Amino acid sequence: MKKNSRMVGMSKNNYDIRLMVKCAQMYYDEGLNQGEIAEKLQISKSSVSRILSSARNENIVKISVVNPIKNQYIDLEKQMERKFKLKEVIIVDSMTNEPEEIKRELARAAAEYLKRVIKDDQIIGVTWGTTLSKIPEYVKNDRRNKVTFIPLVGGVGETNIEIHSNSIALELSKKFKGESRMLYAPSIVDNEDRKEIFIHDKNIQAFFELMKKADIALMGIGFPLLNTSTLIESGYFTLDDIEDLERQGATADICSMFIDKYGSGDKFELNKRIIGISLESLKKVPLKIGVAGYIEKKKAILASIAGGYVDVLIVDSKTAEAVLDLSYAF
Repeated sequence: MKKNSRMVGMSKNNYDIRLMVKCAQMYYDEGLNQGEIAEKLQISKSSVSRILSSARNENIVKISVVNPIKNQYIDLEKQMERKFKLKEVIIVDSMTNEPEEIKRELARAAAEYLKRVIKDDQIIGVTWGTTLSKIPEYVKNDRRNKVTFIPLVGGVGETNIEIHSNSIALELSKKFKGESRMLYAPSIVDNEDRKEIFIHDKNIQAFFELMKKADIALMGIGFPLLNTSTLIESGYFTLDDIEDLERQGATADICSMFIDKYGSGDKFELNKRIIGISLESLKKVPLKIGVAGYIEKKKAILASIAGGYVDVLIVDSKTAEAVLDLSYAF
């Protein structure tokens, strides 16, 4: 008659239960590392690793994570990461409903994320916008980073210079004690012929090649049909332009390029006049960070994700819930 392994003190993996308990206590209670345990028990480090793994499988070791964060949205973040296959979602609180406060919280979270992920010798491309312009003030950094910040699109008008991509790249480079490069060109021109003149300039061509080498893209996500859109304020777009975009199904603007709800920008004539990184090149950037808030932008955020332009999303809580709800309607 075959004996039950439990009756003779053996686990399903044929490890002695007493040995698993002893090994687990040394590792978790006494704080010994695997090498020290191997030395004490006269077994190999690989055996220690397998025994500890078996101890968890046998429920001899049970690990729980205590989350001390107040006003946290970790479950919602995980849900969005799984739903949209994103590398990470960072959600800030939006209970105040104050637009400027939400922008500050988004900027603070973006600054902390950037500090965590940037590495020496990287090129970080940035777009433009009021939220992105606030990020530098929240960067707390004491070390010199061998990184280069560049704009991914030309300037937007002659007003509100602080929200231009050149300005944001410059300010971030100062905070990270790195370098920056400037793109001396408008974001949009009157016609394709004029764009050809710009992009055939050898300096502009060199900059376009630099954009293609970007390791990180830090981007705002716009909804072009908002009444408060800075597109009209820039002077490059008229109300007729915005109405045309609406008729054509424009749902978002990212890097000053317009896309429909599926993330495609092929149908928009205005995209052919933009001086900046192309949508196809943007998709190839290894890490794309989208920063956006307000429920009115839910369709824009979803379109940007659908198009493959976002790997990491930094968003406020109410908008995150709205995007998730909207996604089930598609």
